[in-house]
Order: sequence, then C-alpha cells, then structure tokens
Amino acid sequence: MARRPDPAYDAARLLAHMQSILEDVPVGLLLLDADLQPLWFNAEAAQDCAVWNHGERKAAALRPRSGFRVPAPILAACEALRAAWSAAGAAPGPRVVSEHARGLHARVKLQVPAEAGQSPAFHVQLDYRRPRGDRHRPLSPGAVALLARLSAREREVAMRVREGLRTGEIATELGRSPLTIKTQLAAIFSKLDVSGRTRVAALLNR
Repeated sequence: MARRPDPAYDAARLLAHMQSILEDVPVGLLLLDADLQPLWFNAEAAQDCAVWNHGERKAAALRPRSGFRVPAPILAACEALRAAWSAAGAAPGPRVVSEHARGLHARVKLQVPAEAGQSPAFHVQLDYRRPRGDRHRPLSPGAVALLARLSAREREVAMRVREGLRTGEIATELGRSPLTIKTQLAAIFSKLDVSGRTRVAALLNR
C-alpha cells in the first residue's frame, strides 16, 4: 500500500532530492527558459554539450560545467519550435537533432504550461553514442592505464561503453543481466572517478 507524502517534506527538499537523482542518470538533461537561457542541466548534459561544441578530444580536457554553452543546432531547433508554436497557437511535436558521424543526438521538446500567463520552457534530452566499429581501434597508453584499474569483466563492459553500446545491448552481448551491467558500470565510474558513461567513452577514446 502506497504511503501518502509527508506534508512536512516541503517542495524545496523534494526538489533537491530530485536534482540529486537526475544528476546521476546516464542521459543528458537540459532545461532552457523561453529565451533559450539554461535553467538547469546535469553532468551528462554538460559533457555532451562540450563534445558537441569542441569535439571529443578537447572536451575530455575541459571542465564542462564552467564553460557551458548550448550547442547551436539545439538552439536552432528550439527557435524553430518556438516559431511553430507562435504561428499555430499550440505546442508542436518534439524535434530530434543528430550528428550521426559524431554519435551526437538531442530530442528537443517545447513544454507549454497549462496555466495562462506562464512562460514555456524547452526540455532537452541529449545522448552521445560513438559510431560503432571502434572496438579494434588501438588504445592510447593513457586508456590502457585506465583499463588496468578495472577487473577483467569491468574492462569488457568499459570497452563496449567506448563503442557507445547501451546497457541492454552490453547485457545481451556479454550474456549478463542488465542489473549486473549497471552494477559493473557503477564500479567503473567509481574506479575511474567519473560521473557517467560519456566521460568513460571520452577517456578511452583519447
């Protein structure tokens, strides 16, 4: 039986917990206001945008939060959605922006509030998946040193993260459960001192 929320648990504390949860998800999440200014983004979004703006190698050496900038293709999609909404008076469907050659993808949605007088916002989901076929590309000495920190089974997972495989795809290929892969990913993040799979891929592809 579901418990009723504790009324003493105020909205600010609940928001803080939700932000903490969203910070760790393996998907880039970005919120822009009606003027296309960032309101909030998680670590994965910061890294994805850095790759989009600067390329993989340079992004790996940056602190993505300190120099955060929304990529131009995403801003263009937001502007197109805003124009379509102004013309039609109703929120258009989401738009997908991709740069397949670099494995960069974004889904942009215009969220129009139900209450009149409130400004709309843009919800952006970012996904960075390297093109497949990189498994046999030589590793740099730095990447080899990083892999040496991992167990043999963790290295198998990390190498597939390098390719851009998702959790379910890694589980199927290695014959393990998705829960096992998630546990091994958490161990990889801890041992390499990173916050998500995008950073793992960037470090192993340097």
